[in-house]
Amino acid sequence: MRATPESTPTRILMVCTGNICRSPYAGFLLAGGLRDIDASGFEVRSAGTRALGGQPIDASSMALLGPLAAATGGFVATQLTAELIGRQDAVLTMTREQRGAVLRLRPDALRRTFTLREFGRLLDTVEVAELPRDRAERWRRLLPELAANRTSARIPDPAEDDVIDPYGQDEAAFREMARQIAPATERIIAFEHTAADLAERGNR
Repeated sequence: MRATPESTPTRILMVCTGNICRSPYAGFLLAGGLRDIDASGFEVRSAGTRALGGQPIDASSMALLGPLAAATGGFVATQLTAELIGRQDAVLTMTREQRGAVLRLRPDALRRTFTLREFGRLLDTVEVAELPRDRAERWRRLLPELAANRTSARIPDPAEDDVIDPYGQDEAAFREMARQIAPATERIIAFEHTAADLAERGNR
């Protein structure tokens, strides 16, 4: 049976360096929230520019996931590749440097690659009601719009689009990592909640 746009999941890739602290934390956090809205509509995974291949998620990151930690069983760090990037609808990195690493592997991914915090911030530049109700069509329209808004929505300190690396640091560093990641993932989830509500009203 041929997949329809709505039955094909929207693929989102989180990227950090080792793929054991920031990107899996962000990925599981986002996946958990999106699953409550559309159980099969999104595929969220993560990778690292210098992945600690085969290692599980860091225990400190896992602890911060709370009930979502149960979903981390079987997770192992994965190396970022051009092929993996090519299969994604959106690539969200933890830093601007990692965004650059993605684009060196796949220059054609420019309009679908953002830092996570940048992406969350740019969502405030679009009106959900003006986007298609169909999820796949919505994300196809959304990404180039956000990319086009980068310049006008530029912030005074670009470093605020980065997430700190807590690897090898104390619990306070991991809490700061979570504090920086959570608002962006919550913004994406809220965006999809609004879109789902609009679609439901339209079907009544």
